[in-house]
Amino acid sequence: MKFVIDKNILLEALTNVTRAIGTRTTIPILNGIKFDLTSEGLSLLASDSELTIKILIPEKDIKNIEKCGSMIIQSKYILEIIRKMPSDTINFESIDSSKIKIYTDNNEYNLNCYDISDYPHISLEESKEPISIKADTLKSIINETSYAVSTQEVRPLLTGINLKITGDMLECIATDSYRLAKKNIKLDAFVNATINIVIPGKSINEFEKMLTTDEEIIMHIFNNKILFKYRNIQFQTNLLSGTYPDTNHFIPSEFAYMINLNLKAFNDAVDRASLLAQSKDKNIVRVLIDDKTMVISSSASEIGKTEEKLIIECSNKEKLEIAFSSRYMLEALKVIKDDNILLLVNSDDKPILIKSVKDESLLELILPVKTY
Repeated sequence: MKFVIDKNILLEALTNVTRAIGTRTTIPILNGIKFDLTSEGLSLLASDSELTIKILIPEKDIKNIEKCGSMIIQSKYILEIIRKMPSDTINFESIDSSKIKIYTDNNEYNLNCYDISDYPHISLEESKEPISIKADTLKSIINETSYAVSTQEVRPLLTGINLKITGDMLECIATDSYRLAKKNIKLDAFVNATINIVIPGKSINEFEKMLTTDEEIIMHIFNNKILFKYRNIQFQTNLLSGTYPDTNHFIPSEFAYMINLNLKAFNDAVDRASLLAQSKDKNIVRVLIDDKTMVISSSASEIGKTEEKLIIECSNKEKLEIAFSSRYMLEALKVIKDDNILLLVNSDDKPILIKSVKDESLLELILPVKTY
């Protein structure tokens, strides 16, 4: 294998493909990146057996291809080597089947490589009925829901995002059982099959970071895996097995209090109040709703207390006091792109719903906290 390539082109591809390198893999060769150079270009492949990323750098983006071939190069070093190379043009040349020379006019690295015959066969299959979605749309869906996935492995299914497609409607749900985010969108085309899958949160968040242009993403969905094809990237992840819990019964349909308030004012008030929250792990703040006034407060016995007052529009004149995690509330507010929001509340022990006034497609929910 021998070729010459632009540093920035290779660096971008390596940055993306190394997202699939696991930190705890039990198969040493999966710590490597497979370089496969053909007349079509250079493909880079990395996998931890659950997540696989393959990127093709087309022949037109490679300065010179002198000799085709394949090598498994250690990922631990290659990314930093390329990043710190002093030249914009980098040469690769295999010395034999187990060594690669990476060099410019003024510096040179000789790296030992893995035996390519030991690399497992990884299949990137395509389904007969793929589903198309715009990259900006999927990026928005991920950003608006993935914050609510669980980080606890006790309930593995909750560490993923539930993706459902019925006809031309796509529904995405994430919950850690204390909060929930739900997004609905209408697809451009009707889907014949009914889809109900759970994509690992860590995987889908890595894919979101790679979405930089609003081009089409083609999704190939199987019972145990999903393959995303985007630009020159193939991104395949295993799915979480099992049936995602039905969350519809958590979401109330009627509310005693409908509160309309300015998003920025509410966000800033909750943020300031959280500075003196008693418990830093939960960041509990209290809210008193009294006709057109909302008082947000928090206290810490060793520090002091604070109060914030807001003018609101409320459908109920009766007083209501409710407490919640300021961190959960702030994370929910962060993904709303509107000037005003609706807080929909029933009582101090029922879920709080957060909605944009204009965007009906996004619904967020957090559970209140009992403070007595």
